[in-house]
Amino acid sequence: MGAKIKDSTSVEMHDVNEPRRAVNPEDEKPSSWKDALFGRRARKYAFIFIVAFLAVLTVKDVFDLFEEYFEYPKESDINIVFNDSMTMPNVTFCMSRAQAWSHFKLNLSAPADEWDAVVDESLANMTDHDSFMKQPWDYRLVMEAYDMIATYSSLERETTAHGSARSIHVFKNSPRLAAKRKTFKKWRDILDSRRITFDEFTQKTGIEVLRRSMQRFRRRTFDDDDTVIKTKLRISWISQMQICYQPEFDKDNYKTIDDQGVFFDMLLSHNAENTEDQKIDCMSVDFHGRPSSLNRFMEGKGRSRDGFIDELCLGQRHEVTAHVTALYQMLENDEQGTRCRDVEDGEDSEFNCRSRCRMEMIRDTCHCTPLSLSYLAKKEDMEIFPLCDYTQCTVDVQKGNYSDTECANKCFPDCRQIRFEVDHSVKGRMLRPDLTLVELSWGPFEYLTMEQQWKYTPTTFIAALGGSIGMWLGLSILSLIQLVTYSYTYFTKKIVNEKILKKGNTFDRKDEDDDGDFSIDNGTERKKMSLAENPFAEFFPGGSPEQPKRGGGSKPNSRQASLDKDNGQGYSANPKGARAQ
Repeated sequence: MGAKIKDSTSVEMHDVNEPRRAVNPEDEKPSSWKDALFGRRARKYAFIFIVAFLAVLTVKDVFDLFEEYFEYPKESDINIVFNDSMTMPNVTFCMSRAQAWSHFKLNLSAPADEWDAVVDESLANMTDHDSFMKQPWDYRLVMEAYDMIATYSSLERETTAHGSARSIHVFKNSPRLAAKRKTFKKWRDILDSRRITFDEFTQKTGIEVLRRSMQRFRRRTFDDDDTVIKTKLRISWISQMQICYQPEFDKDNYKTIDDQGVFFDMLLSHNAENTEDQKIDCMSVDFHGRPSSLNRFMEGKGRSRDGFIDELCLGQRHEVTAHVTALYQMLENDEQGTRCRDVEDGEDSEFNCRSRCRMEMIRDTCHCTPLSLSYLAKKEDMEIFPLCDYTQCTVDVQKGNYSDTECANKCFPDCRQIRFEVDHSVKGRMLRPDLTLVELSWGPFEYLTMEQQWKYTPTTFIAALGGSIGMWLGLSILSLIQLVTYSYTYFTKKIVNEKILKKGNTFDRKDEDDDGDFSIDNGTERKKMSLAENPFAEFFPGGSPEQPKRGGGSKPNSRQASLDKDNGQGYSANPKGARAQ
């Protein structure tokens, strides 16, 4: 009996001392249909499926957001503006050459030598820059100067690029233009000796033409103190067809339009005797400030023709009422149909850009700067490309291919577009048939604005991204950083651990448990925080396979603690989470 008792006791002691094998509840078969549907394993797979499904939705939303962002979407804000005043528009008036020249009394029977003698004597009396610009001119000087400027404008601007090359060729070689070439050379020598630029020459010539017609050209206000606003005259265009001009104000005389009604008037005279047998084109006014009619044609087809009226006929009283209907501010873009650029101070407008293209074409052809476009040239370039003398320019019209289309395609409209509505009414004929009155009035001050903006700024895009990732999974940008850092840390340590285990070394989890970036003391415990923290840790209870217990410790005064104390090792339901002995 003693031996048997000893043996049984020995066996029993062996069973107590043998380490107990942890049993994973997930390895057990479900005991009932409820356990199969709602047990731990079912809840785990359901959770994984829900998280995976929501992750797919999140990835799709994020992908769609990035795709939309890199399409650079735009949005527009539409408002109605109620102004107390309006900015004075840049108004351009144009009249035909026949009307402008109606005051010149030509004696066709007079010999040419008499004409040349008067011109040479007048030019000889203007010995310097100031006298040339300030002294009044005889009408013969005015007509010669006008013809020179108009001819160069026709050669250089009022035709296509190939047409310009052909005109230069004809001007150089045509025998019937020999007298004109001689006259132009005389004027060019005068300009060079007096140091007068071609733009100054144009302004002086235009003013001499208009001063015989202009009876009144003034800015009007409704101020009680009868304020006088000094209005200057600027010539914007001279051609064989028309002369165009604009009112110009200095800083002290530039005032806004504060009241509805007449803000500008112009009274012109003409010689009715010289025009009664001629068909004189009506004058025009352009509230966009385009330098000439050529500007509208250079813009190409499909453009709006608003803000323009060309029915200001002679001998009548005209009232032109304008107001802004809309202001569009678009974003710079290269899309066909909407492409535009913001024109800042000192930058070329679309018209000047196209004019510069023509200047570069003539420079490539004749190695000189066209006179009517010299205002666009830089001073340092004038030494390389002097003003053109087309008698020295050789153009091969038959074999040459002259075009400025490639350059002109890079000239975009202004992104800021204003639309005007213009109403014109004739108030009857003037008492004097040689007078024409034009009154410009302003209508309402309110208008519609539409401003384009980018749909996403860096701030709004980050906010939209946070909303997309937080919609389905409740994540945030910080959670994404944690997820990336956690994934990198997890896989890096796993690979390192596998390599270490393959070498037969042991792995101390103490290093893993102490890898917090910083810690926070909440009063009861000191909690470690890390960017490598699992963002889904809150979904897994402590001791689960997804979130192992840190430290492997057990609560004091618990059964597990007593086993730890008696047997020298802890017990855990997760054998993978047990420390290596």
